Amino acid sequence: MLAPRVVIHATQYLTAEQKQKPFYSVKRIFQEHWKSYAKTHMIRDIEKQEVEKMLACKEGGCFVCYCKECNEYHFMQFGCNSRLCSPCGKRYTDAWAERLAGKVAKGIVHRHLVFTLPSLLWQFIKDNRQLQQTISEAAHRTITLRFSRMKKQALMPGVIAVVHPFGKDLGFKPHVHSIVTEGGFTNDGRFIGIGSYINYDALHREWQHTILKALRKHVPQEVIDLCYRKYADGFCAYVKPERITSHKRLAQYIGRYVRHPAIANSRINLYNGEAVRFSYQNHEGRNVQKVMLAHDFIGSVVQHIPEKQFRLVRYFGAYARRKKAVIKAFIKQSTVIQETLTSFTKKREFLCPKCHALMEIVLYCEKPPPKDMSKISNWLC
Repeated sequence: MLAPRVVIHATQYLTAEQKQKPFYSVKRIFQEHWKSYAKTHMIRDIEKQEVEKMLACKEGGCFVCYCKECNEYHFMQFGCNSRLCSPCGKRYTDAWAERLAGKVAKGIVHRHLVFTLPSLLWQFIKDNRQLQQTISEAAHRTITLRFSRMKKQALMPGVIAVVHPFGKDLGFKPHVHSIVTEGGFTNDGRFIGIGSYINYDALHREWQHTILKALRKHVPQEVIDLCYRKYADGFCAYVKPERITSHKRLAQYIGRYVRHPAIANSRINLYNGEAVRFSYQNHEGRNVQKVMLAHDFIGSVVQHIPEKQFRLVRYFGAYARRKKAVIKAFIKQSTVIQETLTSFTKKREFLCPKCHALMEIVLYCEKPPPKDMSKISNWLC
C-alpha cells in the first residue's frame, strides 16, 4: 500500500488560469504598511485588535487530518475570526446563515429592502458610530408604518436589519439591508399579506421623515432643513424585485451582507508595494478601476470596523426575541433538554478540501505547518 500523500498547499485545486493570475491580498498590504500607518495615523483600539488578529491568521497551531477517500493528510490551520479576514468572514457568514434558516417564519414570502442616506449625513454618522443603530431602528419603524398604512390596521412585520457602513468604492456610505416579511402579524397572531406591490414614492417620503426625526438631536437643524429642500421626493429606499419564498434562499440572500471585509481579495487587481488598484461596479453597472496609495487604502478599510460589542445585525418586530410568541405557529420552536456539559459541546470536524469527506483528526500541533515539506520529519519532532 502506498504511503498517504501529505498536502498543505491549496494551489493544487486552482485552475491553470487562476494559477497564472497574480494574487494580491488585503493581508499582504497590511503586512507591509500597517506599522508605518499606525505611527502616522490615529487608530482606534478595535482597529488595532482586528488588524493584529488578521495578521496572525494561519500563523498559530494546526490539526493534521487524514482523508480515507483520498488517502492524504491535510493541515487544517486555525483562523483569526477578524472582521478584516475574507476566509474567516466567509466561515462566520455561512454558520450564521445556517442558524438563521431556523429562525424565520416558514411559508411566508420575504422581500429585500435597502435604505440609503444622502451624503449630507454620512460624516455625522461616522463621527458618532452609535447612530448606525439609530438608522437600523428607523428602517424598522419605516417598514412598520408603511405596511400598517397600506392595510389600514396595525401590523407587525418581521424584520432582520443589517447595517452596511461601506460602499463598493470603500467610502463610508452607511445604509441598511433589511429582510422583511411581505406583510405583518396582527395582535391575535394572524398574518396579513400586503401583496407584491409597495409604493416607492410613499416609502421614500416615510423613510426620509422617520430618519430625519430620529437624527434631529445629533444633526444641526440647518442640515435637516437642507435635506428636506434638496430631496423633496424623499430618501432612496430600494425594494428588490425578487420575492423570496425559500428560507434557505433567504439565509443565502442576507448572509452576503452580514460579516465580510469592505473589499475581497479578488477585487484587487494590482499592487506594486506603494499603491493599490481595485475594481467595482457602479450603480450604472459599469466596471470602475480605483487607485489608492497603500496608507489611504488601509485607512479606507479599517474605518468600517464597528466598535466592540456593536450589533450590526438586529431583529425587529415579529422576529424580536420578546415577540416570537406572536408567530409561534409559523416558527418551529426548539427546546433545550438539560444534559451533561459534554452534550452541549460541538464536536470539532473537518471536511476534506478535495473530496469533502469527513476527515479523521490525527494530531494537534501548536505550531504552523512547515513551509518546506522536505523538513516534515523535523517539524514532527
